[in-house]
Amino acid sequence: MAGEDVTHGVVVEAMGVPVEIRADGDVALRLQRQWSRALTDREPEVVVDLEGLDALDPADHDYAVTTRVTLAALQATAGRRVNVHAGALADDAGRVLAFVGPSGAGKTTAVSRLARDLGYLSDETVSLDHRLVVHAHAKPLSVVLDPAAPRRKGSVSPDDLDLRVGPVGARLHRIVLLHRGDDDSGLAPVPASRAIAEIVDQTSSLVHLDQPMRRLAAAVEECGGAWGLHYREFERWADEVAALLDREPRPVEPYVHHPGGPTPVPGAPGAWSREPWRDAVEYAEELVVMVDDQVRVLAGLGPLLWLALERPRTPAELAAHVQEVWGEHPDADALVGDALAVLAEQGLVRPPA
Repeated sequence: MAGEDVTHGVVVEAMGVPVEIRADGDVALRLQRQWSRALTDREPEVVVDLEGLDALDPADHDYAVTTRVTLAALQATAGRRVNVHAGALADDAGRVLAFVGPSGAGKTTAVSRLARDLGYLSDETVSLDHRLVVHAHAKPLSVVLDPAAPRRKGSVSPDDLDLRVGPVGARLHRIVLLHRGDDDSGLAPVPASRAIAEIVDQTSSLVHLDQPMRRLAAAVEECGGAWGLHYREFERWADEVAALLDREPRPVEPYVHHPGGPTPVPGAPGAWSREPWRDAVEYAEELVVMVDDQVRVLAGLGPLLWLALERPRTPAELAAHVQEVWGEHPDADALVGDALAVLAEQGLVRPPA
């Protein structure tokens, strides 16, 4: 009824989206404690219910709630943001250090360690708008509560962990790709094309964005390239990683954008053509192409052939083009044929009808 008070459960701000968690009683009180950093008075745009979670113990229940809130915010921002499976911290100047990696790569560990000095934005999802502003997802962290049971984790508020508060409106400044394992070689620059491919593997709803490869290429360029961290224990590299915020950006090679296009007009008999692609960026040595929801990084003959197929061409024409660019080769026809077969298998080019 008009004028009637509306009582919501627990309303949190996740990636800039006010989300209502339909909870009451002791469950609501527990979730309010865990989500203390994200509580908001804003009118909810999305509602998350707890259906099917009653039978779970509190730890599994609360982790499932966090997952549902995250998925709801991802769905609400699909097509507007670049959403990456990553942790994020920011300094007082609003410069964001992002850690990209799959589950188990050590994002929560890295964020928890560096949040003693940097502001906590998220340990799970970085949501970037077109200005590279990171919209915070100050969710509870999943941490080991009992060292005697290291596989058993609980949801803990960043406030209870004494993590610093991150500034509002912070912008992406440095990107670190996490690789935890036996290799303990530390930080090393990652070529832009390879960084894009790694980031794509950790994105959500990328297919709903306009020109997604260009947006990722621009983000990598703006951040002075990307770094890979190969490590066993994060503590050894923590200071060096934090120092990236003040490190001079690396020169990033320029790229050429190739916006997605339709199926090309059929060419001469025997001509190959491109498959329709969603987006692509070309670097000096490699090409990153997105077809449907798949991303391929091409090197060697691949970029040269794909670019040459701006219009349909026969294998003989392609072999002549390759030799014009790279010089004569006695096996040019065979090499081009093999490369076309690989590109076709990857769904990037179409053989003659």
